[in-house]
Parts: sequence; structure tokens; C-alpha cells
Amino acid sequence: MIRASIVVVTFNHRQVIPVCLDAIRQTLGPSDEVLVIDNASTDGTADLIAQRYSWLTLVRADANAGFGAACNRGAALAQGEVLVLLNPDTEPQPGWLESLVEALDEVPDAGMTTARILLARSPEYIDAFGNEVHISGLTTCRGWGQAAESLTELEEVSAVSGACFAIRKDVFDAVGGFDERHFLYFEDTDLSLRVRFAGYRCIAVPQARVLHDHQPAFSPAKLRYLERNRWWTLLKLLDVRTLLALLPVFVMAEILVWGMAVMSGPRHLAAKGYAWLDLIVWLPSLPRARATARLVRTSADRDVLRLHYAQLHLSQVSTTRAARLAECLIEVLFTAMSPAALARNEAPSIQRSQRGLAIR
Repeated sequence: MIRASIVVVTFNHRQVIPVCLDAIRQTLGPSDEVLVIDNASTDGTADLIAQRYSWLTLVRADANAGFGAACNRGAALAQGEVLVLLNPDTEPQPGWLESLVEALDEVPDAGMTTARILLARSPEYIDAFGNEVHISGLTTCRGWGQAAESLTELEEVSAVSGACFAIRKDVFDAVGGFDERHFLYFEDTDLSLRVRFAGYRCIAVPQARVLHDHQPAFSPAKLRYLERNRWWTLLKLLDVRTLLALLPVFVMAEILVWGMAVMSGPRHLAAKGYAWLDLIVWLPSLPRARATARLVRTSADRDVLRLHYAQLHLSQVSTTRAARLAECLIEVLFTAMSPAALARNEAPSIQRSQRGLAIR
């Protein structure tokens, strides 16, 4: 029986994929498997993998259908009880896999686990310890820039980081896997929310350490994908009453994002506009998407939103004094505009007890 199936999606990652696969090989258990889904790379990535790494399963896609579609393809081929999704620009450290898998068994109702992801170029700092989902749906890396050893406890988080996470295969199948409409970006948040709506928890595991060659940035394309996908997820998953209750929050978030787009230049401004055009084209499919999402739903909006934040960490985009002041002002405004029960900023910690692990 296969314990864990590690799925790595590549697209033109020839320069970084050897570091990732070599590290996986050194940490692989006897009952684990690795699948690499190559999204029609043009730089020879697939050929390199075929030549050097005969111990894994390589799948060559005919076209780049997006990250989510490639992950779904890997999941369909996986034989493990647990799926582990890992970015090709990461370098997992010893013990990472066992820690992710064991936490799924030890924590009650755990459906997904995510690693303590460190910045590869500055490993003394955290890249992400899960993700923070704002009450507007905007998502940032949780713990970004903090000291690597500052977050040392298992914690329930509002979303996992797509750079490295594990999910029970039966849970992944039950919620329908990734939403392939997203193509790229925000798919980890979307999947996390659907898993949580299905009654499971997302857990950040400090013992699972992974280096990630990541530098926060927002290209026009990334802004377009993030914005259209954020709105699609909100409209797809939240009750109409919740959407109406949070309308002031959404308006404020729109003003903020449009302002950032204006300051970033014409290409970003156009990208934000294209995001709305994409969403408008998708709207006829929304009723069916909402109905599908409700098939496995067991949790109310309030239960899921209790872990979402009123604060936005703009320092991931800018470290100027103006950004810090804006961060404080925005937190006050968002907290004032949102229902108090939906604006909790305190994530419950998980502590060991005589019965094992329990969330308080």
C-alpha cells in the first residue's frame, strides 16, 4: 500500500527542479511515490527529468492547462492515501514528509496540513506558515518575514500554502479537487476553503520544514488571476446573506486593489480590468458552481470565517512607512465595517494533551 503520493507540477523549471527532486529522493519513504506532471515545458525540463530520475513517474502534458488541472491529473494517477503537493522551486528538509502525514492522523478532523516554509535565499526567515485569508478574500503568506523559529506550535490556519501541503486523498476526491477554472494562483485558498466547508481543518506543522525560492511580487498577469479567482471563490462558496453583510468590506477591498493597480502602472490597471471581464464571462456558470460546492458542505459561513483576518499585511508588497501606516488604517476600517464575529484575528493554537492534540 502506498502511504503518500508526492505530486510536483513543472513548467519550464529546468534550472530548479533538480534541487527539488534530489531533496525528495533523500527524504522519501519506502511506501511513497513521486509523480511529476510537466505542463508542456519548452526548456527541456521533461527530458532532463526522464534522463536523470527514472525512479519517479513522469507525465508529459500536451498543453499547459494550468496548475490545478495538472494537480488533478496527478491526483487521478496517485495511489497513496495522502496526496502531497510540492512546488518545483522548493527544497524539502529531512522529516518534512513524515511530519505532514503524521499530523493528518494526530489532529482531530485534520483534512490538510502545510509546512513551515522558509525563504531559500534567507532561511532564517519564514516565507509562509500557512496562508492568512482576509475577510475580503485577499490572501497573504502567514508569518512572512518573521524569524524562522518564531512559530513553533501546530496551529489551525485559514488556508494552506500551495508551495507545500498534504491532503487526504479521500478528502481531495470528495471536494472535487482543484477548480481548474482558476488556471493559476489562489487555487490553494479555494481548495482550503472548500475543505473547511466540508468540516475539516487546515493545520500548519512547524516540524515540516521546506525551503522555497520565493520573492513576493505582483506582475500584471498575477494580479489578473488573483483578482478574478478571488471573486469567483467568494461568489461560489459564500451564502448570499454573507455576501451582502460583507459588502462594505468588499467595496473597501476593491478601492484598495484598484489603488494599488493605479500606483503600479497602466499594465496592472488593465490587468485589474481584465479580471472583472473574465469574471463576467464566468457568471453564467456560477449557479452550477454554487450547487456543486454545496454537495459536500457541512459547515456554516460563520464557522469558516472565524479564522479570517481583518488585517492585511501590506509589508509583503512594500516596506515603506506609508505602507505600514496604511496597514494600520486598513485594519481599523475593515474591523469597523465587518461583523465582529467574522473579523477575529486570533487563530486557535493546537496543544498536546493526554488525549493527543486538541485545538483550543
